[in-house]
Amino acid sequence: MKDIILIGSGGCMRELAWQIQELNKEKRAWHILGYADKEKPNSGSEVNVGGRQIKYLGDDDFLIHRTVDTNIAVCVGDPGLRGKIVHKLKVNPKLHFPNVILGNTRICQDVKMGEGCIISMDTRISTNVRLGDFVFLNIGSMICHDGVVGDYVTLSPDVKLAGDVHIGGGCNIGLGTKVIQGIRIGSDVVTGAGSVVVRDIESECTVAGVPARKI
Repeated sequence: MKDIILIGSGGCMRELAWQIQELNKEKRAWHILGYADKEKPNSGSEVNVGGRQIKYLGDDDFLIHRTVDTNIAVCVGDPGLRGKIVHKLKVNPKLHFPNVILGNTRICQDVKMGEGCIISMDTRISTNVRLGDFVFLNIGSMICHDGVVGDYVTLSPDVKLAGDVHIGGGCNIGLGTKVIQGIRIGSDVVTGAGSVVVRDIESECTVAGVPARKI
């Protein structure tokens, strides 16, 4: 098993910890050393996930000054905040950001991905898909053939991208969003829950609805 420290203290971290517990039942993949967060816990120093205690290890400075090689998973759903955390931690060359692939995934062998990606359980990634750095695919998300997903993109649970969909960096694709084939979505776009995207979307905007419109 490889040791890993989780970054964050919210639901995203606890959900990833649970998925790691489930994965370890099938194969001994990751040993969670604990979690780090900018904010110290109000009470106690541990978080209970699935009946197991995850210890609070310290804040950002604890990681920045760490002198041993350490695997890190940034468990933060918001793309902008995830980027800020990564940028801050990258000053320490001892910190490494592996791709964490959880259980019951189906990923084609020709998929290319950067570093620090989190691929949650029940995801499906088809042929000739490219993922950037620090992409977060939540539970049940799907990317069909020839998709391109930029750096720091978040796909919420049950997002479905049809073939040849391109998504720019920093996008936050909301719960259950569906995107039809061939669509181009710019950078820093947010889609509302349940949106159906049937036309290209410009950068730096929020869309919602069926079909999705800028709001």
